[in-house]
Amino acid sequence: MCRVAVPLQYCRVEIPGWKTFNLNKGKTSAEVSYYGEGLETGQCGFTIHQVQELNNGELKCTLGISSEAQESIGTMSLIVAKSPKQPELELSSGTDQLNVYKVDDTLEASCTVRDGRPVANISWFLDDELIDDTRMPAVYELAKEHLLSKVQNLTRKLRASDSGKYLRCVAYHPAYPGQMGETKRRLDVKYAPLPQRQPIEEFGYEVGKIGVINVTVEANPRPTFEWTVDGQKIREGSLDNTGIMEAESARELENGRYLVSLRIARIGKQDTEKDYILTAYNDQGTQDYRVKISTNPEPKGITKFFRQHVYGVYGLEVGVASIIGIVVAILFIILVISIMIFAKITGRWCFSGQGNDENTSELGDSETGDAPPKEKKRKMPTLQVALDLFKKKTDKNASNDRCSEHTDEDEADADTIPAEELAKTYDEVSPKEADKNDNTKDKGLVYAELDLVSPTYTNLMPVVKSNDEKTEYAEIVYKPTKDGNDGDDKAKTEKDKKK
Repeated sequence: MCRVAVPLQYCRVEIPGWKTFNLNKGKTSAEVSYYGEGLETGQCGFTIHQVQELNNGELKCTLGISSEAQESIGTMSLIVAKSPKQPELELSSGTDQLNVYKVDDTLEASCTVRDGRPVANISWFLDDELIDDTRMPAVYELAKEHLLSKVQNLTRKLRASDSGKYLRCVAYHPAYPGQMGETKRRLDVKYAPLPQRQPIEEFGYEVGKIGVINVTVEANPRPTFEWTVDGQKIREGSLDNTGIMEAESARELENGRYLVSLRIARIGKQDTEKDYILTAYNDQGTQDYRVKISTNPEPKGITKFFRQHVYGVYGLEVGVASIIGIVVAILFIILVISIMIFAKITGRWCFSGQGNDENTSELGDSETGDAPPKEKKRKMPTLQVALDLFKKKTDKNASNDRCSEHTDEDEADADTIPAEELAKTYDEVSPKEADKNDNTKDKGLVYAELDLVSPTYTNLMPVVKSNDEKTEYAEIVYKPTKDGNDGDDKAKTEKDKKK
């Protein structure tokens, strides 16, 4: 459709491969007909009834406008699809300069789709698996008839699993039958028999009945198989010396997989204690497979998991009882750790005294006025002098008051040291001011606090005094004045010498 905003005088169309058409509403031909609302609306459209390959190219419409001296020309491209040739697949040679490859060989493949219009799209497949690690394709345009060709390359390191599969180059084009064309090549990759988890365990055998041991082996080319039981070798297709065991011929499955069987005519208990060694070898290498059989049913659940992972990876002989023990031990450890974390958070059991000890120590330090300020590593709380050292007859009520008062102070001082350490310290006794009591005149009981000064050495050792050394005791007596008022305290010191 070619259009302008003013009425047209004429509409002329040129189509590649055909003559020029002068179109108007109501005028048609076998090849082209007018399309639009009419020339008076400024529309110049056309319909090609049957497109042919020769029509591929540039279309041109020429419009005549009465108000303009020159014609208006519009162009557009018409692409007529042409089916390209089938894809061409080329592969690099293997290490032996043939189309036979080995594991870890680098395969270089190239797929070319020639002479198409428009250009085709290319994808790589290995059987039905899409390979997306490809390089950017190269597109070549031929001068003849505007045909296009496309080349796409692939580089891949070969694996054992690639053997027997088809490398497919698939091209997509609207002119292809079914819009798709492909070319494929079967890969032949040589490799030694592949290893497996050791040992291979087979379950469900019954004593006294026929038992068959099956092992699936992957290799290319086909390997030779040989069984070894109790040091005796049994080649494929033969019997052992007793005629009880038969090594059957291997059966090929697919893509280099072989089923190898050892038939035992009568299973005995001793057979479950043997190791059955299958040896497979070809020109690429040799591999041994150790098989153990059991009359137990095949394990399931956690037992199967441990056998496949712990047993298979580390080669540990793990039985059912051992597996149960391991699981119980793991659960017990998790439970203990959870309990310890809970006790730590909530301050229970062995963690219950940690916070209180710190608070009590801080309180004791704050109430001790004479303690050295620099002694922070080892706290030296005050000690209350025993009642036996400084006892005097006093009123019972006054005694109870003072006892209750100093009991609170004792609770604040949580940290104490044993009596053996006291022998090495200097005792400083300071009298405490007695409480005033108007109801009683006899005020005789006085308490003193003993402040321990930290010694020079941190390791406190008990000191044993000789017979010549003296021990001094101090008795503090409260003496009231004659008028009943409280007077000054007088101390009477009495020295007793003891040996």
